[in-house]
Amino acid sequence: MFINEVCRVCALTKKAVEYYIEQGLVKPAVLENGYRDFSDADIDRLKQVSVLRGLGLSAADIRGVLTGQGASLSDLSRLKRMELSALEEKQQLMQELARTKDWEEVQGKLMQLQRKQSVLSRMRDAFPGYYGNFICQHFASYLDEPVQTKEQQAAFDTILGFLDNLQFEIPEDLREFYDEVTDRFDDNVCENLNANVQGMLTDPGKFEKFVEANREAIQTYLDYRQTDAYRSSKAYRLEQLLRQFNSASGYNDIFIPAMCQLSKSYQAYYTAMQRTNEQFLQQYPEWGGRGHE
Repeated sequence: MFINEVCRVCALTKKAVEYYIEQGLVKPAVLENGYRDFSDADIDRLKQVSVLRGLGLSAADIRGVLTGQGASLSDLSRLKRMELSALEEKQQLMQELARTKDWEEVQGKLMQLQRKQSVLSRMRDAFPGYYGNFICQHFASYLDEPVQTKEQQAAFDTILGFLDNLQFEIPEDLREFYDEVTDRFDDNVCENLNANVQGMLTDPGKFEKFVEANREAIQTYLDYRQTDAYRSSKAYRLEQLLRQFNSASGYNDIFIPAMCQLSKSYQAYYTAMQRTNEQFLQQYPEWGGRGHE
């Protein structure tokens, strides 16, 4: 099939097809007379490229998706969501500026938004897939507070330095398992999980009700964690990898304390989390030595 027919079948312009060829997204055979001959596989690839391009992906992102050597569609979707969220916040600031004409106030909020995005983008780059998405959503709401003191600025700089030097890698066999398990977790799952945790921390009664309502399931889970089957599973290996990383990288000793110093709301959350954990172990001491976290 020649290029004019390809354009008709794929609903693409000749300029677009030539651009995709130039970018190496499709590589039709070149005949002796110089005409390009597109195979059925080339047509299928162009249709895929057209869809991905229509979804707003760049040529580099499309190449990575189609070759499997770049970010996955799930990862790109999460990135687009972060970009849209930042754009919505900027639009709100634009509306505020139009309404109040308070340039200094809006400038301060814009600087804070830029700080927030610099942290979230580094988190997304540092942690893969669903884990990175969950961490970004978890910390995002605590990054809205203005940086007003030298201590907060120092904490912010510490956080950026920590994330910039972070190297977190999952072995290939665990990465496949990780991707398979977390494929079902979309943004709504992350949001609901974070909201439920927040709700239980602000209302201890909700946590107690949750534990009582799910006591049997929790006990079954804790019993399973003590089995040889669990300790030889990829889930256990992944858990241990994350634990070792949090301890060795400074996540527990550098990043978390810096977040507490940067954000009063995160300090309150972290304190509530520790208090709830202590109360849980006091109320159910038989679970304390059985792998409860």
